[in-house]
Amino acid sequence: MSPIRCLFMALALLLTISPGVRAVEAPTGPVLLTITGAIAVTNQNGTLQLDQAALDALPKTVIRTETPWTEGLVEFEGVSLKDLLALAGAKGEVLTATAINDYAVDIPMADADDPQVIVAIRLNGALMRVRDKGPLWVIYPLTDKPELDTEITKSKMIWQLNRLDIR
Repeated sequence: MSPIRCLFMALALLLTISPGVRAVEAPTGPVLLTITGAIAVTNQNGTLQLDQAALDALPKTVIRTETPWTEGLVEFEGVSLKDLLALAGAKGEVLTATAINDYAVDIPMADADDPQVIVAIRLNGALMRVRDKGPLWVIYPLTDKPELDTEITKSKMIWQLNRLDIR
Protein backbone atom coordinates (compact mmCIF):
# COMPACT_ATOMS: atom_id res chain seq x y z
CA MET A 1 0.00 0.00 0.00
CA SER A 2 1.35 3.43 -0.94
CA PRO A 3 2.28 5.93 1.80
CA ILE A 4 -0.30 8.41 0.48
CA ARG A 5 -3.07 5.81 0.66
CA CYS A 6 -2.00 4.94 4.24
CA LEU A 7 -2.14 8.63 5.14
CA PHE A 8 -5.68 8.97 3.73
CA MET A 9 -6.84 5.85 5.58
CA ALA A 10 -5.36 7.13 8.85
CA LEU A 11 -7.05 10.50 8.33
CA ALA A 12 -10.38 8.81 7.62
CA LEU A 13 -10.00 6.71 10.79
CA LEU A 14 -9.18 9.80 12.84
CA LEU A 15 -12.27 11.60 11.55
CA THR A 16 -14.39 8.54 12.40
CA ILE A 17 -13.03 8.37 15.94
CA SER A 18 -13.63 12.06 16.71
CA PRO A 19 -16.71 13.03 14.67
CA GLY A 20 -17.85 15.75 17.11
CA VAL A 21 -14.80 17.93 16.59
CA ARG A 22 -15.16 20.14 13.54
CA ALA A 23 -14.24 23.62 12.46
CA VAL A 24 -16.71 26.41 13.14
CA GLU A 25 -16.48 29.59 11.11
CA ALA A 26 -15.81 32.86 12.94
CA PRO A 27 -18.98 34.94 13.26
CA THR A 28 -19.78 37.53 10.63
CA GLY A 29 -22.77 38.96 12.49
CA PRO A 30 -23.26 40.08 16.08
CA VAL A 31 -22.10 37.41 18.56
CA LEU A 32 -25.05 35.97 20.47
CA LEU A 33 -23.24 33.27 22.45
CA THR A 34 -19.63 32.85 23.58
CA ILE A 35 -18.49 29.48 24.90
CA THR A 36 -15.26 29.33 26.94
CA GLY A 37 -13.39 26.99 29.24
CA ALA A 38 -12.84 23.28 28.64
CA ILE A 39 -13.69 23.20 24.93
CA ALA A 40 -11.88 21.64 21.97
CA VAL A 41 -13.36 23.83 19.23
CA THR A 42 -12.63 27.55 19.04
CA ASN A 43 -12.98 30.19 16.37
CA GLN A 44 -12.02 33.47 18.06
CA ASN A 45 -9.12 33.94 20.51
CA GLY A 46 -9.56 30.62 22.29
CA THR A 47 -13.35 30.90 22.52
CA LEU A 48 -16.22 29.61 20.42
CA GLN A 49 -18.35 32.52 19.29
CA LEU A 50 -21.69 31.95 17.60
CA ASP A 51 -23.84 34.42 15.71
CA GLN A 52 -27.43 34.00 14.51
CA ALA A 53 -26.35 32.26 11.30
CA ALA A 54 -24.24 29.70 13.20
CA LEU A 55 -27.08 28.95 15.61
CA ASP A 56 -29.60 28.69 12.77
CA ALA A 57 -27.34 26.19 10.98
CA LEU A 58 -27.51 23.73 13.91
CA PRO A 59 -30.21 21.05 14.24
CA LYS A 60 -33.36 22.41 15.92
CA THR A 61 -35.45 21.06 18.77
CA VAL A 62 -38.95 22.32 19.52
CA ILE A 63 -40.31 22.30 23.08
CA ARG A 64 -43.89 23.16 23.99
CA THR A 65 -44.08 24.02 27.66
CA GLU A 66 -45.50 26.37 30.23
CA THR A 67 -43.15 28.53 32.26
CA PRO A 68 -43.71 30.91 35.17
CA TRP A 69 -42.69 33.78 32.86
CA THR A 70 -44.99 33.11 29.90
CA GLU A 71 -48.74 32.71 29.52
CA GLY A 72 -50.08 29.25 28.76
CA LEU A 73 -48.40 26.65 26.60
CA VAL A 74 -45.78 28.26 24.36
CA GLU A 75 -43.42 26.91 21.73
CA PHE A 76 -39.68 27.33 22.07
CA GLU A 77 -37.35 26.44 19.21
CA GLY A 78 -33.65 26.14 19.65
CA VAL A 79 -30.57 23.99 19.84
CA SER A 80 -30.35 21.17 22.34
CA LEU A 81 -27.78 21.91 25.01
CA LYS A 82 -26.32 18.49 24.19
CA ASP A 83 -25.73 19.45 20.53
CA LEU A 84 -24.31 22.83 21.48
CA LEU A 85 -21.81 21.30 23.91
CA ALA A 86 -20.88 18.62 21.35
CA LEU A 87 -20.24 21.35 18.76
CA ALA A 88 -17.83 23.00 21.21
CA GLY A 89 -16.17 19.70 22.13
CA ALA A 90 -16.99 20.55 25.75
CA LYS A 91 -15.57 18.37 28.50
CA GLY A 92 -16.36 19.11 32.10
CA GLU A 93 -18.81 18.66 34.93
CA VAL A 94 -20.41 22.09 35.22
CA LEU A 95 -21.22 24.93 32.89
CA THR A 96 -21.74 28.43 34.15
CA ALA A 97 -24.44 30.17 32.14
CA THR A 98 -24.26 33.96 32.23
CA ALA A 99 -26.77 36.54 31.05
CA ILE A 100 -26.31 39.96 29.50
CA ASN A 101 -26.80 41.55 32.97
CA ASP A 102 -24.09 39.23 34.45
CA TYR A 103 -26.61 37.04 36.31
CA ALA A 104 -25.00 33.59 36.37
CA VAL A 105 -26.09 30.10 37.31
CA ASP A 106 -24.30 26.76 37.36
CA ILE A 107 -25.85 23.95 35.33
CA PRO A 108 -24.59 20.38 35.72
CA MET A 109 -23.29 18.98 32.43
CA ALA A 110 -25.53 15.96 33.13
CA ASP A 111 -28.56 18.17 32.38
CA ALA A 112 -27.42 18.18 28.74
CA ASP A 113 -28.07 14.42 28.58
CA ASP A 114 -31.76 15.33 28.15
CA PRO A 115 -32.13 16.32 24.47
CA GLN A 116 -35.17 18.43 25.39
CA VAL A 117 -33.06 20.88 27.41
CA ILE A 118 -32.46 23.59 24.83
CA VAL A 119 -30.99 26.99 24.26
CA ALA A 120 -34.05 28.62 22.73
CA ILE A 121 -33.66 31.01 19.82
CA ARG A 122 -37.35 31.49 18.98
CA LEU A 123 -40.55 31.87 20.99
CA ASN A 124 -43.74 30.98 19.10
CA GLY A 125 -41.80 31.15 15.84
CA ALA A 126 -40.28 34.61 16.36
CA LEU A 127 -36.73 35.53 17.28
CA MET A 128 -36.65 36.71 20.89
CA ARG A 129 -35.65 40.30 21.54
CA VAL A 130 -33.72 41.32 24.65
CA ARG A 131 -36.87 42.92 26.07
CA ASP A 132 -38.63 39.53 25.63
CA LYS A 133 -35.96 37.54 27.50
CA GLY A 134 -33.90 36.92 24.38
CA PRO A 135 -32.01 36.55 22.30
CA LEU A 136 -31.25 33.18 23.98
CA TRP A 137 -33.03 31.40 26.82
CA VAL A 138 -32.22 28.05 28.48
CA ILE A 139 -35.46 26.05 28.51
CA TYR A 140 -36.34 22.82 30.31
CA PRO A 141 -39.48 20.84 29.31
CA LEU A 142 -41.47 21.58 32.49
CA THR A 143 -44.83 20.50 31.07
CA ASP A 144 -43.70 17.18 29.57
CA LYS A 145 -41.56 16.32 32.60
CA PRO A 146 -43.36 17.55 35.74
CA GLU A 147 -40.52 16.22 37.90
CA LEU A 148 -38.43 19.09 36.49
CA ASP A 149 -40.95 21.70 37.63
CA THR A 150 -38.92 22.68 40.70
CA GLU A 151 -37.36 25.90 41.95
CA ILE A 152 -33.91 24.46 41.27
CA THR A 153 -34.73 23.78 37.62
CA LYS A 154 -36.43 27.15 37.21
CA SER A 155 -33.30 28.87 38.56
CA LYS A 156 -31.32 27.27 35.68
CA MET A 157 -33.74 28.63 33.03
CA ILE A 158 -31.59 31.68 32.43
CA TRP A 159 -32.79 34.19 29.86
CA GLN A 160 -30.77 36.79 27.94
CA LEU A 161 -28.02 34.15 27.89
CA ASN A 162 -24.81 35.25 26.23
CA ARG A 163 -22.01 33.11 27.73
CA LEU A 164 -21.32 29.52 28.70
CA ASP A 165 -18.14 28.66 30.61
CA ILE A 166 -17.31 24.95 30.82
CA ARG A 167 -15.43 23.65 33.88
